Amino acid sequence: MIDIRQRGDYRQSVLILGTAQLGMAYGIANRTGAPDDDAAAGILAAARDLGITHLDTARAYGDSENRIGVAAPPELAIITKVAPGADTAAAVRASVDASRAALGRSGMGRSGPVTLLFHRATDALAGGWDELRRFFLEGEADRIGVSVQSPDELQRALDLPDLGYVQLPCNILDRRWVFEAPRPDLVVTVRSAYLQGLLVAGTTVTWPNLPDAERDAVVATLDRLAAELGRDSRADLCIAYLLSLPWVTSLVVGAETERQLRDNADLVRRKPLTESERESVLAALPEMPDDLLDPSRWTR
Repeated sequence: MIDIRQRGDYRQSVLILGTAQLGMAYGIANRTGAPDDDAAAGILAAARDLGITHLDTARAYGDSENRIGVAAPPELAIITKVAPGADTAAAVRASVDASRAALGRSGMGRSGPVTLLFHRATDALAGGWDELRRFFLEGEADRIGVSVQSPDELQRALDLPDLGYVQLPCNILDRRWVFEAPRPDLVVTVRSAYLQGLLVAGTTVTWPNLPDAERDAVVATLDRLAAELGRDSRADLCIAYLLSLPWVTSLVVGAETERQLRDNADLVRRKPLTESERESVLAALPEMPDDLLDPSRWTR
């Protein structure tokens, strides 16, 4: 089974199933599109069987919430995100109500645990936070939080009252996130562990905003490090690196197939890098431009 980590009274598996892939053809390296209904149901059932506690979804993930509402085992708790641009009380409530209907968990809160996040931290900071906070204070959400894009957004979000959950993008090439968790009960989950699949695809795909020669050098270095540190693959190295960061609660990783999900579950069961191994990785890899590390800057 997959390890469980606890932050205050909130328990979460070290691997969270990201479900953007269930609602649309997600990821720059995606070559299979969204799974059909039977495959999606199989992925969700496998998540439960593997000991995953939470699904990560959003209003912006196409049909993801609807498919979860139809096929997700009730044992799986849900993290969903307010629609981008919802920065007023009315817009936040409308988005949460739509999520409630799609997910089929009308009670939310204790009868069907839901964690509510802003998809864009800017919406929370612009004035939507008080309405999301009301869901928490009224017991309709287990925790509330924000999905951030940058360290600057994170620092501003940490002052939001009753903030209990932060999601941020990080991977083995990303050195922007150097911080100590401000509170022991704050859940910090990492998305984009494979940089939308680029780190696994390697040299078989073009990397946005990075010349092919630099891409090839990075991939060669990752392969060398994986061999030297006794890891089975680049994917193994990427996961072991992230789980070695002391502030990480869990990783949100999507899957286009049940096989991918099971492979990721196997990887999170392995030992993370030691501190000295992590330092050797950082010393060997070059710093990457923000235009590569931040998918919002990619041109499709």
